[in-house]
Amino acid sequence: MTEKLLNAWYEGAWWLFLLRPLASLYLWLRHWHLARQPKAGKNPLPLLVIGNITVGGTGKTPLVVALVVALKNKGVRCAIISRGYGGKIGAGPHCISPADHAHTVGDEPLLLSQLTGVPVVVGWCRKSSIAWLAQQQQFDLIISDDGLQHHAIKGDVEWCLIDGSRGLGNGLCIPAGPLREPPIRLAQVDQVFTTGVPNSSIGKQLQHHIPEHVIGHLQPQLDQLKRVYDDQLVPWPEVDKPIEAVAAIGHPQRFFNDLRHRGYVVNGQGYADHYLFKARDLPPRALIMTAKDAVKCKSLAQAKNNQPPQPWLYATQSLTIAPAYIDALLLKLGLSPSAPIK
Repeated sequence: MTEKLLNAWYEGAWWLFLLRPLASLYLWLRHWHLARQPKAGKNPLPLLVIGNITVGGTGKTPLVVALVVALKNKGVRCAIISRGYGGKIGAGPHCISPADHAHTVGDEPLLLSQLTGVPVVVGWCRKSSIAWLAQQQQFDLIISDDGLQHHAIKGDVEWCLIDGSRGLGNGLCIPAGPLREPPIRLAQVDQVFTTGVPNSSIGKQLQHHIPEHVIGHLQPQLDQLKRVYDDQLVPWPEVDKPIEAVAAIGHPQRFFNDLRHRGYVVNGQGYADHYLFKARDLPPRALIMTAKDAVKCKSLAQAKNNQPPQPWLYATQSLTIAPAYIDALLLKLGLSPSAPIK
C-alpha cells in the first residue's frame, strides 16, 4: 500500500468518493463470501483475538508483548498464533524456533517469539494452529495476533486497536477508504483501544459507533536502543544531533514522530509494511530502525568479508496495560490467576 494512498484515506481526499461504488462492491463481495463460510465452532482453548479494522499499523506488537508479560505475572500459560505474513510457511502449523528467519516465518511472528519467550505458531490456517496448541495440553490461553477478519475462527474475547491520531480516516471501506470492515464491526468486539498520542476528535468519531466506556487508550513509548548486529544495549544519542531513520511498518511516520518526541531532528525514510531490506537500501552509517525491521536486517548488519558490522541501531517499544483490563479479560475467559510464571 503506497504512502500516498494511505495519506489520502486518512486526510479525506475528495477524489476518493469517486471510488465509493468500488467500496460498495467490496462490501457486497465480502458479505457474499461470509455467507458461504461455515460458522466458527467452539475453541478448544480460550482465544483472545487482537486486531484492527483499518489498513495501516495500529501497534499490535507492543500490546501483545505487554499482554504476555502481564499474563505471565498472573500465572497464565499463553501462546501466540499468527498468519506469518511475508513468510513461506503456508497453512502450517509451524512453531517458531531460534533457527527460523524472518523471510520464512514473517517478521512480526519472529519478533514476538524473541520478545515474549512463549510459543509462536504460524500458518494461514489458524484453526490448525489452535488445534496443534490444544494437543500440547500446556496452555491456558491462545492470543491471535491479528485475525478479526479471519472468519474461520471467532475469539472468545476480541480487542480492536485504532490508531489514535488517524482514527477511521474518511470512514469508507477499501478502496475508497482505509476500513477493512464497516464501523459497525466495532460494536461486536469486547474492547476498543486507541493507540499513540491521544486525540479527542478521534474519541468523538468512535463514539458515533460504540459507547465511551468501551474505549480505552494505550500509549506505546520508545524504550531501549540496541545494536542490530548483536542486540546489545547502547545509550540514546545526544538530542542535538540529527539522526537518520528507516521504517517498514504500517505507519512509518508514527515511528519518526516518536523519535521527534524524544527531541531528535529526524530524516526518515519509510518503506512498505513488511518490506524485505536489501543491503543497497541501507547506508553504511549510523541510523535507527524499528525492532520489527531489525529482525530482517540482522544478517545484513553482521560482520562479513573482513568488514566490520554495520552501525545500525533499533528502538524497542513498551507500554503499560491497566490491571483492570487484564482482570476483565481473565474474568470473561473464566481463567483464575495462579502463581507467576518464571
